[in-house]
Amino acid sequence: LSSAFHLIQAVLPEMRAQKWGRLILTSSVAAQIGGVIGPHYAASKAGMLGLAHYYAAVLAKEGITANVIAPALIETDMIKNNPAIKPTLIPVGRFGVPDEVSSVALMLAGNGYITGQTININGGWYMS
Repeated sequence: LSSAFHLIQAVLPEMRAQKWGRLILTSSVAAQIGGVIGPHYAASKAGMLGLAHYYAAVLAKEGITANVIAPALIETDMIKNNPAIKPTLIPVGRFGVPDEVSSVALMLAGNGYITGQTININGGWYMS
């Protein structure tokens, strides 16, 4: 959480000068449902939502958006190395792939009207 905050502080002056910017923070489904990794992980990921909401509110009139992508169970080494995690946990019945996450980030980067939102990328595991 502190890394995201410090990075935003570093890029914000230039975004404000250009009157344009896209803050896209990465969270997790754990921010909304807790999860099994631990309270420290869930709390830090929930903090990303609060950070984005704050910046979305104060920067909207400056042409800067702030949003969160919250993926879950994406085919990465972490998933592949944990045989206890099964795709049957997910309503769509499969793990997500990295391209399904990056395409959402690209969409947010090109959209100036979406701000203050959390986009869940989890195959229906958590629905809001």
